[in-house]
Amino acid sequence: MTSSVQDATTPRLRELNSYVQLLEAPPSQTPDPFHPSVILLFGWLQARLPYLQKYIDSLRKCFPTSTIVVIRAYTSWYFTPDRWLEKGISPVVDIIRREMSGTVKFRGVLVHVLSNGGALQLISVHNALAKVSSTGMQDASHRRPPTALVLDSCPASHELESAIQSWAPSHPILHYLSIPPISIVYTAFSILNGLSGHPPLFQGLRSFLNTPNLLPSITEPDHPGATPRVYIYSDVDLVTTANDIETHCANAVSQGFDVTLEQFSGSQHVAHAKSDPDRYWRVVRTVWKKALRSSGNGQVLSSL
Repeated sequence: MTSSVQDATTPRLRELNSYVQLLEAPPSQTPDPFHPSVILLFGWLQARLPYLQKYIDSLRKCFPTSTIVVIRAYTSWYFTPDRWLEKGISPVVDIIRREMSGTVKFRGVLVHVLSNGGALQLISVHNALAKVSSTGMQDASHRRPPTALVLDSCPASHELESAIQSWAPSHPILHYLSIPPISIVYTAFSILNGLSGHPPLFQGLRSFLNTPNLLPSITEPDHPGATPRVYIYSDVDLVTTANDIETHCANAVSQGFDVTLEQFSGSQHVAHAKSDPDRYWRVVRTVWKKALRSSGNGQVLSSL
């Protein structure tokens, strides 16, 4: 009987469209002042929901009174116009606006990005937020809400090499046979991207991630250190190499960002949580604690 009651009352992941899924905070629980109001989880390209569900479950365990928004990414991103991408993720803007204008005090946003595909979708969310009036998106106390950024296996630096490592089959013969078609698709995208006046994809991504105002109306545009970040990466990742991460991190430090590097040993691309889950989720909780302290939100519970 107890199990069936729990099944009926526990919020379920709800699909808003093909890009966005929502897990509401349990209505029966009083919001924890030390949990973010919203967690944005950006999945890697073509990530299947059962894989993302493991991250959702762990985030729910860490922050049981937070609303979790899952933003999925597809290879079609490369050839989809910006306005269509922004329309697809418009429910994310609506959810953030709802949380910021609600009767419960807004407790900030934790941004959790998985791989380069997830980071590209973060750009779409940024662009959509930038076009929305800040009316109704200001914390009533006028205190800056806490924000934190988790960068798991991103950003990469070399586009074609990363594409090959991501998309080519692991079988040696099939791997080499797939390189020409992947290269052709990459070349076509690069030409279209250049004709549209955009910088090379990963160059633009790396530059974007080192701008303070990742979430307009939420993050501080002139204070890089206000949103602490952690890079989670490994020494054997071939899609996003350790050098890719460390050079981006060095640039972030030079610009005044609050940065932590967390290198795992032997784990593959976006497999760090699987290789050492206790360490991984401890890192996530720690960067959120830093965000709470940075925003002046008072004493941080040691149990977080």
